[in-house]
Amino acid sequence: TASLDRMTRRVGIGLTAGPSLATIDAALVEIDPNPIRLKPVELIEFLPVPVPPDLRARLVVARSGAAATPAAMSELDTEVGKLLADAAKKVAGARLGEVEFIASCGMPVARVSASSEESKSDDGAGAPPEVVRIGDAAVLARDTAKCVVSDFVPAESDETGVFSTADAVLFRHLLDDTRTVEWHRKPTADTSCALVVVHFGAMAAMTALSGTGRVLRSFDCGPGNMVMNLIVQNAAALGLEPKDPKDETLAEKLRAGEMRFDEGGKIAKGGRIYHGRTKDAPIDFAWTVPFFTRSPVRRGSEADFGMEFTKTFVSRFPKEPPVRFAEVGKEWRNVNDVVRTALEHAALCIMEGIASHVGAVHGSGNHLMGHSGSAGRVLISGGGAYNWALMARLRELGWKNFRFETSTECGIRADAAQAMRAATLGYLTLSGVAGPGDDEAAGGAGGAVLGKVYTPGGDPAPVFEPIK
Repeated sequence: TASLDRMTRRVGIGLTAGPSLATIDAALVEIDPNPIRLKPVELIEFLPVPVPPDLRARLVVARSGAAATPAAMSELDTEVGKLLADAAKKVAGARLGEVEFIASCGMPVARVSASSEESKSDDGAGAPPEVVRIGDAAVLARDTAKCVVSDFVPAESDETGVFSTADAVLFRHLLDDTRTVEWHRKPTADTSCALVVVHFGAMAAMTALSGTGRVLRSFDCGPGNMVMNLIVQNAAALGLEPKDPKDETLAEKLRAGEMRFDEGGKIAKGGRIYHGRTKDAPIDFAWTVPFFTRSPVRRGSEADFGMEFTKTFVSRFPKEPPVRFAEVGKEWRNVNDVVRTALEHAALCIMEGIASHVGAVHGSGNHLMGHSGSAGRVLISGGGAYNWALMARLRELGWKNFRFETSTECGIRADAAQAMRAATLGYLTLSGVAGPGDDEAAGGAGGAVLGKVYTPGGDPAPVFEPIK
């Protein structure tokens, strides 16, 4: 049994990858459980590491649901494990020797479809297929000679989602008020919402935290960047053209399929919301997706808002006359309006999630962070924090005494937040916060409910001091 090391500051690495499979996000962090430290998790370095095109192409095929042999999947698992090790070494650089653990979320590649009966929820709505993540943690541990925490899963009784456990630590500095402890003595401090965190990635994942840092609710409130990204990436196939006929630069990028996302919300900013007629309006159609009929403790996926949804969503927009393409008689749709309307739905999902499933958001009273305790606070992390059109719209939709901010403005770099959450989960696992895990399932290295632990050469896993 490993003895408890009383040294507090630990250096670790968090590794994550989004649905685009284009990069591995690597964050080098320092974690200190000392209660007098305002921010327990500090970012040292962040690096998006590109996935080689040939490997990404095979991952995309595997993720599409195409049949793959066990041997092929095993080979992919090993290759991704080596790529994760490479990403960890690159982000650590000269500080690799200081790194004590690596937390990896792997890469989402394949989906396993359950039977129609098993995949139905109590209300009859179809549940999303299981996400399968690959990236051999044993290979990662071997190639880096570091302890690795991976295979993060919530406990059977955990209805909040595993990443929300990290949010309570990562954003703790926005809840603590060192100027006065009276606020924490209020009877409602542990039960009323003081902070809402929305990670706006492919899905918009919402976590509601109490004033004492307890997770009150965590769920996906709707599509994040997924639909907007699919529209931009597949604009040519969907028959979309720029609203401005003089914008040849944008037109060429869309036709060539060079754009991965709407950078800064520029495309959406040039469009208008299309409301249409009630029976076929794009936003009205979006609300009919079975995802919204599931219980509030829900998780979304491409099965809900993937390409099939996107095609139907786009088809609800009117076709423009073939004036610009008279020589070929081509009808087209306005990409700016389509992206702007998809953005509107994404923003409304956040507002609906707060109103229907979170309720009132009271100020945390953290005066040291420049925040008066009277206003409700919602933080946006992930790619959505860099979409200025989205942030502007959320602020327009916000209620009185309601404040939307990016996590970067509050000390947590928005694009690094997910990798920082992974590193925090790794630390929590090694500090035994969730209790002991299944040694056999963890490869004999010991583990915890939050994740499984792998060590090189069968060495004992480190044991960290719990975050106070």
